[in-house]
Amino acid sequence: MTNRKDIADRVSAKWRDFGFPMDDHPEFQALLKLWINGDVSIDDIRRRYVKLLQQRIRKGKPE
Repeated sequence: MTNRKDIADRVSAKWRDFGFPMDDHPEFQALLKLWINGDVSIDDIRRRYVKLLQQRIRKGKPE
């Protein structure tokens, strides 16, 4: 039986092989760990990750 950790590892390896490394930022890794543990759905991860990316963009813009 495949568990979420195996799925995450396979997806990460596949993305790396295609030249698209997974986000290694601690906040994203924490979100991924929540999914691996079964604490949140993949839809929750997507929503939270979009918010995280939006925050990064806002912080990067000059005021």
